[in-house]
Amino acid sequence: MRLLVADDERDLALSLRVILTHAGYEVDVAHDGAQALARLAQGRYDAVVLDVMMPEVSGLDVVSKMRGAGDGTPVILLTARSTVDDRVEGLDRGANDYLVKPFAAKELLARIRAVTRDRAKVTSSTIYCGDFVIDREAFCLRCGDRSIDLTALECKLLTFLVENSHRKVSGEELKLKVWGVDCGSDMGSVWVNMSNLRRKLRDAGSCMVVCTVRGVGYRLESSHEHSGE
Repeated sequence: MRLLVADDERDLALSLRVILTHAGYEVDVAHDGAQALARLAQGRYDAVVLDVMMPEVSGLDVVSKMRGAGDGTPVILLTARSTVDDRVEGLDRGANDYLVKPFAAKELLARIRAVTRDRAKVTSSTIYCGDFVIDREAFCLRCGDRSIDLTALECKLLTFLVENSHRKVSGEELKLKVWGVDCGSDMGSVWVNMSNLRRKLRDAGSCMVVCTVRGVGYRLESSHEHSGE
């Protein structure tokens, strides 16, 4: 499970990364709201932990921008301000939970488990990644006002790439996880379906691309991130 932590207090942000990594999460860190929005545009997260008072863009504004863009990723706000009005504003902006500093690590972990458990129930048939959504019941890819039909195999393949967007996956792993142990397919089937997915992502107008990592396999990432490598 992948988390984004955004806090301009660098020591706290790094401490949270250590705690959450030790608890089994994959953690990315941003030190202001603009960095947080950039990371959210590049990939999918299971939850976001945001400090309210950050430079560039506040945590409250990050939540508002996320919800305005249709991003339903669970958000936990962190703040030193503990008045009822402060909490209400955060929740009204679209946050799922609110934690007042200082807090115990085990309470943060419990809050993360709660918001991600609720999300799993709500979005079991819907997968979000960057600027697009996979509807696994309708077998389609949606980006903005565009909708592109997917075959059942393409839907399964794209879902696997999204769920593993934090790493590179080999063609052999794709064959095993997507086609199955006894599929009998050769790598040609992987290449053809990967080519179709690339075309459909372009047709949908998504900024996400399936990149080929020479000698390793494939990775789903933002075209902005890819062009910067």
